[in-house]
Amino acid sequence: MARAAAPIPRITIAYGNEPLLVDRVVRTTLQHLRAQEGEVQVTTIAANGEDAAAGLREASSPNLFGDTTAVVVTGVDQATDDVDALLRLFATDPADHAWLVLTHPGGVKGKNLLDALKKAGAEQVACAQLKGKELRAYLVKEMASYKRAMTDEAVSALIDSVGQDLRLLTGAMSQLVADVEANPIALDDVRDYFAGVTGVTGFAVADAVWDRRPAEALRSLRWAMRDSGDLSVPMVMALAAGLRSIVRVAAAGPGTSEADAAREAGVPPWKVRTLRHQWSAWSGDQRRLAAAAVALAEADGAAKGGVGEGTALDPEQKLLALERLVLLTSSKTPQ
Repeated sequence: MARAAAPIPRITIAYGNEPLLVDRVVRTTLQHLRAQEGEVQVTTIAANGEDAAAGLREASSPNLFGDTTAVVVTGVDQATDDVDALLRLFATDPADHAWLVLTHPGGVKGKNLLDALKKAGAEQVACAQLKGKELRAYLVKEMASYKRAMTDEAVSALIDSVGQDLRLLTGAMSQLVADVEANPIALDDVRDYFAGVTGVTGFAVADAVWDRRPAEALRSLRWAMRDSGDLSVPMVMALAAGLRSIVRVAAAGPGTSEADAAREAGVPPWKVRTLRHQWSAWSGDQRRLAAAAVALAEADGAAKGGVGEGTALDPEQKLLALERLVLLTSSKTPQ
């Protein structure tokens, strides 16, 4: 005999600052509630809004037809005193027909309220931004939900090139699943599918830069920009990610095993050898490496619209700035 599904907690808290995870908690909770209760009326309230308390009171009060109600209260870290009091009251004496889904961006503000709600039985779901191993594990699990797999190298290429934005990463994985038949999806599949489409060629430019191969780096950059337009932001992100990984692996020390160095740097073991090779090309020229870090910081601001009024660049200026960055960074001799 199948076991009945656990009842939905009267209060669910999506706790963290990763928008995709928060959205999924809210959406999944409402889906489960509809499966449990049937038709559900959903009301969304900002916890610091002028009418938030009145809206919360009305939505959680018994209604004439006894309809099931779900109230999504966003930003409870900013809750007014009235909303705070109503949430505490609901936690201790919930209306029979109502459920609450709360969002909190993380941090200590509003912690007293959250502790009180959890003590009364609220369920808190972690929605913090994912990095390093946690991000990789999430992507592997996401791919498994499609009954597909990706190699470690393919996952790394996707992260290095798309960046850390979880919504972009999951969207990219969905595209791969839809259009790539190979299983597991491999490094070449990622390169072939995204080259010239979404800027996922950033890893190729970054590898050439940190290998100190300026001609190849510049050629890859020009091909990518020709096919895809303005890729300045993902390109700078890929270069910065490569530099961070090199420094982290170097800090682990040459005698550290590949597995331990990978764990310290937050990269897959297969990549440690490449990063150590890249570090060997820079270890005797650390002043240039420091200068490269400064140049990357300046390029990041320029790529995102400039660091001051009137400093925004048009696409051609961004390409010129990127070419200069690539040449200055990857060259073995001062420019």
